[in-house]
Amino acid sequence: MDGPPPLPLREQKMNSEDKSFLLPKGPSRLPVSGLRLKRPASDENEPPKVDRKRARGPLDPTKRGGPVTAAPSVPKPPPAAPGLRGHRQAGGRRRSSTRTRGTAGVAGPSITGSRRTVAAAAPKPAAAPAAAGGGEKKRAPWDLKGQVSDLRAKVGTYKEKAQGLAGENEALRHQLSQLEGELKQATARNQQLEGRNSALALELQTCQAQATESLQRVEQLVKQEQQLQETVKSQSQAIRELETAGRKAREAKEDLAAQLEAREAELRLAQESLAQRAQENEALAARKAQLEQKLHESEMERRSLHNAVQELKGNIRVFCRVRPLLSSEKEAQKQGVSHLRFPPDDSKSLVLSKAEESHVGRERKEDIVYEFNFDQVFPPSSSQEEVFEEISLLVQSALDGYHVCIFAYGQTGSGKTYTMEGPDCQDPSTAGMIPRAVQQIFRKAREMEAKGWKYHFTANFLEIYNESLRDLLVLRPERGSELEIRRVSQCTEELHVPNLCYVPVASEQEVLKLLQRAKANRSVAKTNLNERSSRSHSLFQLRIEGHNTNRELHTSSVLSLVDLAGSERLDRSLSTGDRLKETQAINSSLSNLGLVITALSNKEAHVPYRNSKLTYLLQNSLGGNSKMLMFVNISPSEENFAESLNSLRFARKVNECVIGTASNRK
Repeated sequence: MDGPPPLPLREQKMNSEDKSFLLPKGPSRLPVSGLRLKRPASDENEPPKVDRKRARGPLDPTKRGGPVTAAPSVPKPPPAAPGLRGHRQAGGRRRSSTRTRGTAGVAGPSITGSRRTVAAAAPKPAAAPAAAGGGEKKRAPWDLKGQVSDLRAKVGTYKEKAQGLAGENEALRHQLSQLEGELKQATARNQQLEGRNSALALELQTCQAQATESLQRVEQLVKQEQQLQETVKSQSQAIRELETAGRKAREAKEDLAAQLEAREAELRLAQESLAQRAQENEALAARKAQLEQKLHESEMERRSLHNAVQELKGNIRVFCRVRPLLSSEKEAQKQGVSHLRFPPDDSKSLVLSKAEESHVGRERKEDIVYEFNFDQVFPPSSSQEEVFEEISLLVQSALDGYHVCIFAYGQTGSGKTYTMEGPDCQDPSTAGMIPRAVQQIFRKAREMEAKGWKYHFTANFLEIYNESLRDLLVLRPERGSELEIRRVSQCTEELHVPNLCYVPVASEQEVLKLLQRAKANRSVAKTNLNERSSRSHSLFQLRIEGHNTNRELHTSSVLSLVDLAGSERLDRSLSTGDRLKETQAINSSLSNLGLVITALSNKEAHVPYRNSKLTYLLQNSLGGNSKMLMFVNISPSEENFAESLNSLRFARKVNECVIGTASNRK
């Protein structure tokens, strides 16, 4: 390669930076009309200036006849000459084009360094004014000709420097072209070496693959040899083991033959025993069938005997219950319940006594005594559990397939609702007859499952208010038209109420929830005789369907639990308006109930069931083989003596009534 060797890039960059002060940058120092110059910084070469006062008004250059002079300030550096600026721009374009070619042709750190050198060769504008006039004395602002001559001298100097830079630029371009040529040659040699290297690499890979394959073959042959040797050893050992095993097998065969003979003997004995066991199983199966038949017969006999006992006790029974004195009644009746006596040796008798005075004077006559006998009498100290024990056998009859009706009768405030439903608190010890009966029904049904019985239960709860039926399991705004009593079909006397809410239930918990809902919807009101008087007859019915698929037996019955509204005397209750209408409807339905029971007792051909919705709805539970139990509830207060006496007299008529097959009762 011809020409001097190129300088390193770092030296080229330093040379470019050293010459950057030759390119001036900054505004012209010539004064501009209408522009006030800034006050320059103090210079030790300037002569001392005389302070002058500032004129109050602006100076008009047209009147004074001279140019406008500004306050002493450092003039801005003059602009570069047009020729020099154009040359610098052209040089800048040439440098950019050279930089582009260098980037395209040369790669690596050396090209990046040359690019940085060319970029750094640009003149530094801040250093040009200082270098141009660093040691010269500044001219006065009014010496314009001197300033112009100085500027011309500077322009000439700049032109010389620009020419020098152009020469250096040409040398750099020449050096760049040489470097590009060397780069091309190096690239060609590199490509040749890369091609040869790739060929050698392929050849090396081929050799390595052949060597690996040969090595694998050798290893396989060695392994095969080792395997053959091990196989020979194992076969030799196996032959020896087989010989030993053959001897043992012959010995074992002899032992097995002996054992086989023994097992055959045992098998014959086992077969004989199995035949005996089969005969025993057949006998046991027959015995089981006999026991099941006997159990079924015993169950049917139990039902028959239980029903016979209930009929002997009476298909219509009456229990009398006297509630305890209330706290307010204890204060007014300090002698207790002296007008009521319960014979200690007779739990079925009750005696009422009342003192009579002479009508002509104050001579006192003997007490009038009223004696009553019922199936059971419960004094005020009796608990709910004791009362339910007497009716539990009657509830069993409902599960056996007989219609059962239990209702509470008595004057208002005598404790009928407490007896049938219990208090509002959920206390098992004070639960009434309805929840206790439901619990017994479901408990006994689970016990009967072992005997092949399956039961299905359906519950409904309604009230009879002013001789109209109301569904207590439906809220009042959702109630539709008035409910009516209809026959199921023309071939049966069974009754039902269309559009009544019948709820299938599977446990006592579900029934208790229905009872709570019905209690909240029942019609109650305050009267002069009772703070919370029931103004309707509430009727809870649980339909029981029993099936025994093994015996093809089916039972169907209804358990009716009724809380009758209390009878009232209008002269004491002083009821008016709605309360009067309710009282009249209650007393009328209770009177019709008495007529029905009297007709049944007298065995009349026509029984007036239809005279009242209450008796018509209970028609299936009051006649035939149905079981009926009436609680007559009386108050222990002396002021209710007359109402208690009337209730007991009505209960005695009911107790004398006989239905069903127990015609020889009493």
